[in-house]
Amino acid sequence: MRKLTAIDCLWSDVVRVLEEDRPETRSARTVFAVFVESVETGAFCGLATADDINRHSDWIFADLVEHRPLVSIIPNTGVRLVLKLFEREGLDALPVLGETGAFIGAVTRLSVLQAMLRHERSLLLETRRLNRLLNDEHKQVVSWSERLSNLHQASRTLLGVLAHTSLETDLLQAGIDALCKLLGARYGAIGLLAQNGTLKDFIYSGIGPETAEKIGRLPLGRGLLGVVVHENTSLRLDDMSKDPRSAGFPPHHPPMKSLLAVPVSHGGRVYGRIYLCNKENSEPFTPNDEILAKSFAHSLSLVLDNAREMEEINRARQSLTYMAHFDALTDLPNRTLLEDRSRQALTHARRHSLRFAILFIDLDNFKAINDTLSHQVGDLLLKQAAGAISACLREDDTVARQGGDEFIVLLRSIVNSRDAALVSQKILTALERPFDLNGHEVFIGASIGISIFPDNADDMGTLLANADAAMYHAKRVGKNNYQFFTDEMNYAARRAQKLEKHLRQALNLHELDIYYQAQVQAESGKIIGMEALLRWHNDEFGQVSPADFIPLAEETGLIVSIGEWVLHEACAQAKRWEQAGTPIRVSVNLSARQFQDPQRHNHYQLVDTVKSALDSSGLPPDMLELEITESIMMQHVDITMTIMNRLKSLGVRFSVDDFGTGYSSLSYLKRFPIDTLKIDKSFIGDIVSDPSDTAIVAAIAVMAQQLKLEVVAEGVETNEQFDFLRNLRCDTIQGYFFSKPIPAEEASLLLNKGFGNSP
Repeated sequence: MRKLTAIDCLWSDVVRVLEEDRPETRSARTVFAVFVESVETGAFCGLATADDINRHSDWIFADLVEHRPLVSIIPNTGVRLVLKLFEREGLDALPVLGETGAFIGAVTRLSVLQAMLRHERSLLLETRRLNRLLNDEHKQVVSWSERLSNLHQASRTLLGVLAHTSLETDLLQAGIDALCKLLGARYGAIGLLAQNGTLKDFIYSGIGPETAEKIGRLPLGRGLLGVVVHENTSLRLDDMSKDPRSAGFPPHHPPMKSLLAVPVSHGGRVYGRIYLCNKENSEPFTPNDEILAKSFAHSLSLVLDNAREMEEINRARQSLTYMAHFDALTDLPNRTLLEDRSRQALTHARRHSLRFAILFIDLDNFKAINDTLSHQVGDLLLKQAAGAISACLREDDTVARQGGDEFIVLLRSIVNSRDAALVSQKILTALERPFDLNGHEVFIGASIGISIFPDNADDMGTLLANADAAMYHAKRVGKNNYQFFTDEMNYAARRAQKLEKHLRQALNLHELDIYYQAQVQAESGKIIGMEALLRWHNDEFGQVSPADFIPLAEETGLIVSIGEWVLHEACAQAKRWEQAGTPIRVSVNLSARQFQDPQRHNHYQLVDTVKSALDSSGLPPDMLELEITESIMMQHVDITMTIMNRLKSLGVRFSVDDFGTGYSSLSYLKRFPIDTLKIDKSFIGDIVSDPSDTAIVAAIAVMAQQLKLEVVAEGVETNEQFDFLRNLRCDTIQGYFFSKPIPAEEASLLLNKGFGNSP
């Protein structure tokens, strides 16, 4: 036979698309051929695979193919060279082009493998055919001498199978082979049923592998075999074709005339059926044959009944043991098993004067992902995170799921605290990679608290509490980091708990207030906007810093109700300023939790909230600007973009807060409906003296001008900074140079004094 070439290996699932098209959901094996202008006559650009689309779900086909060289092959390229090209170029698919460069098709690793298997199968079948011709003559010579020996051996094998108390496939195979030989049947099979009644095991005799491959599927049990199972009765037919119930045998099965079929049943429960077809001597099956077959089936049913009862008992025991010690979702040890291993570690460490560490791990951003993308996706994330954490540990260490998105790691026999730090950093690095969750690429991180025995405590309860306090501190200082326990953390943890308790009552007790900071047009000096900033004064804690209570509100979800209140209050105040003759734009900060409110299970609740605030106040939508951070836009791009577009349709404006400190991706500036960029104050403080800050701010200003976006510089405190930014053509200035955040009454006086005038 001729050698295989590329033309023999063409992949069937190739879809022609234009380069400006966006990928649609297809099979994971679909290959996309990308063309310019026309999929029939246009120039061929390259191939894109489902893997390319999964990695860059927001790209068009032109973006997907332009990042890889166009490597092609001709139709008569040998498969060995094709495979070498796959390995050398690191590709999963190659285009096949004609002499004129016309696209013929594509080959993939799988299509090459399938072609090679077909080729090999053809060679194998031909070899078998020739071997059969040689063997047939030999078999005719020895068949008579073997027959008596086979009958004797069949009886012994059949008795051996029935002596077992549990069943394996090889024993069933030996059993049906023995029964066929004993009764002189040409074909036979044992079919065992699953709990739902479908065929689970099918062990046949007298049918070769090549015939079984042609048959393909198992008997459906709709005809005669179905009668045996459903009616729990035996059938003995001299000519199957004369029975109207004869149906259900698949095509390519060898021709069958006579049939003997008996149920495998016990106590009214049918486990399956046995059937035998066509005796070697062409005679019909006799009543004695039926008695032997029934006897075998009855013995087999007793074995099955006993085996399945033992299997159910063992499975129940294993399940109870597993449930008692392991978490069903992640397969990690649960609290019970962790407590047991912790006691062992504590005893061992005390006896040998050793150290061990407890790591308390809490996944960052898990709640938002779980509530936004569904609990199923959240469960998948927990499984993958559990695997990532486990891969960072030694064999004698333990990671357990504490509950929710919390994990506990027990590091046995560490030398010093540096060992715990190294493992913690390894875990952080493992969790920083993007997680692919059913097509959703998400980013998380972790906050890790560490306590060490005996340095921080000498009992497990205190060690866990201290690690929990350290983890909470890691959250407070910015997330995605690890912290060792200190005594100060206990104080901070207790204070945070009290703060949370008071914060939950802050709205009802009217402790929250909104301050406003002016935004001034650099060129004219006019006040053109006010940013609404939340403030909290508590009787016990006094004036609480936003740096303390805003993260707490985010973490607890209170930011959703508080943010809704801020939107209504800010819109109402802006309307009062408009009615007083000083119309001014008001900016309100939004949080990630407002975009994904877990309590409402409605991605678009924020749209309803903004619309309600505008409707109830009567404020024109273009006088409301919503400030979001880069991280909000990048967490769940598709959902966030949809929400922003719906809000934009109301007429509101969008600004990107703290620009330059996050992703700073130019692609989202084109895709999202953004009006304003707010340069983070960290770039403004040294803008006059630091060339790097100067270059960054200048670049942002120029880019914004090209994209027709406004630029607001935050944190301006000196005249030199103001002049510098004005010379850079920065549109708007905000900072203490003009005004610190002030109550609404003072902001009204400032507007009356400075509206329309230079400062």
